[in-house]
Amino acid sequence: MSQTLWQRIFNHQRPKQAVLILGSGRSGTSVMTKCINLMGVSLGTDNLLAPSKRINPKGYFENKDVIKIHKSLGGKLRYRPAFTGYYDSPKIKNDRSALTKYLKQTFENEQYLAIKDPRMNDYIELWQHVLADVDVKPAEIVLLRNPLDVVDSNARAWKRDTTLAMRQWQVRTLLSLRDSDPEQRILVTYEDLFGQTLNTLKRIATKFGLPWTEDETTLQVQINNFIDPELQKSDSGESLAGFEARTDVDPDVKALYLLGRQAAADPQFFASTEFQQKIDEMTTTYLQKYGALYRDFNVKINSKTFYVFGTDQSEIDQVNDVLTANDVKMVAQKTPIHEVAADLSERLHNGVLDPKTYSRDFLVVEQKEELNNYLRKNAKREALWGVGDVLNSEIAEILTTVSAELNADTHNIVIAQDLTAITDQRVLQTTVQQLMRTLRAVEQPPYLVVMADQLDQVATQTAITEFIAEQPTKETLAADTQPDEALQLRTPLDWQEVAATLTALCQAASEDPEQQVALNHFVNVNYDEIATMKGDQYANSIRN
Repeated sequence: MSQTLWQRIFNHQRPKQAVLILGSGRSGTSVMTKCINLMGVSLGTDNLLAPSKRINPKGYFENKDVIKIHKSLGGKLRYRPAFTGYYDSPKIKNDRSALTKYLKQTFENEQYLAIKDPRMNDYIELWQHVLADVDVKPAEIVLLRNPLDVVDSNARAWKRDTTLAMRQWQVRTLLSLRDSDPEQRILVTYEDLFGQTLNTLKRIATKFGLPWTEDETTLQVQINNFIDPELQKSDSGESLAGFEARTDVDPDVKALYLLGRQAAADPQFFASTEFQQKIDEMTTTYLQKYGALYRDFNVKINSKTFYVFGTDQSEIDQVNDVLTANDVKMVAQKTPIHEVAADLSERLHNGVLDPKTYSRDFLVVEQKEELNNYLRKNAKREALWGVGDVLNSEIAEILTTVSAELNADTHNIVIAQDLTAITDQRVLQTTVQQLMRTLRAVEQPPYLVVMADQLDQVATQTAITEFIAEQPTKETLAADTQPDEALQLRTPLDWQEVAATLTALCQAASEDPEQQVALNHFVNVNYDEIATMKGDQYANSIRN
């Protein structure tokens, strides 16, 4: 009785700890979780994700309650990293409350709790805030494995595209190293976990003050009985020197892994400001190069989505009417898309965002979330639906980017003006630039061009009706055989020549969709010259 009482008093005085198993999936996180459990740290529940005979026969050791919360978060935060300050956003208020409630209830009966779910890397900041709210101390274990082995393991387990698998390794490794607490973390390599398991676990227990047995022999037997070397099918055994000598690995991937290995070998460096600055720089470089990673690799949307692009809402409404008459549910203004477009349009015109790169700019990831969730919701609800809004053309790049990430079957209709009829130079330049941006954005999959002055013609309406039923929509058009020089505009630009050439190409494409290849070729050859106006001409032309 007295021993139990003293034990309770002692445990009450010690801080409760949540052991967070971090790092990319397929890096030994399941093995680490079970080993921490064998040390005497609770998993908190028997409600665990069931083992997979083919992929993870020994078990994942992932708490289904935590997975449920993470999946709910993922339904709102579809990009990694999430936008800055997401953990305080009203969008995830219910999920934060659910996590708080879960941890409060679980720690009523637990001193230590081990938690593992690969999605947790995406929400480390949220976990840290909630753990602080419930007065629980984090103990963060970051696993690091050769990225080529991780990609190979993903391919074996999930048949995942190798490029996406590598991006996922990068982003989750970056987030686990960027967001984990320098004072409450330890970095463990795959090699140390499997080659020096007992010593590695003892090092972890010592650092965080976790339970450790006096009977190390029995613990070693338990570990040996659990770890099956035959299951390490993607372990190349490649040395660090061998990896460093590789020439077939992207430099940013190589730099991240080598920096991680340096930090794992030198705990002082891992805890240093220098290391944190390097990880911050690598994260910034990753986001500039690739943008935030879209979460759902294998999403399936079987509906058709139609976008109508133009500069005049009344003309767009004419196309909307034809689509509506053919059972396409069209939405126009007063939608989340309109609100996002208005916001981004202003920032583009003010020079805050670059039209060439903003669709992958981390500054707009929250807006991408809005678009993604709205487009997904409608595309899953309606077999045929679309958006006909004059502001579509302002954000053509991000609309098509998000739609491609959704793997949506998009049908894009571009309304082209007779540019030769525009007499105001600034208006002409602005209209040409916007049309060029739109045409470049919708180049894949094939699109339909209709001329503004021919919208009321039967031939145009018939073309739109046939375009609705067109299948498939994702075939790549044959390449244009003309040399670049044949389509290259003279410089400095003669805007009347630009107007005449672009109008003629749009007219030809509207009459024969196979002529899109020449239009696409013209856009790609001349895009940079047309899109880049000297000084602040572009911004001024918009304002005026």
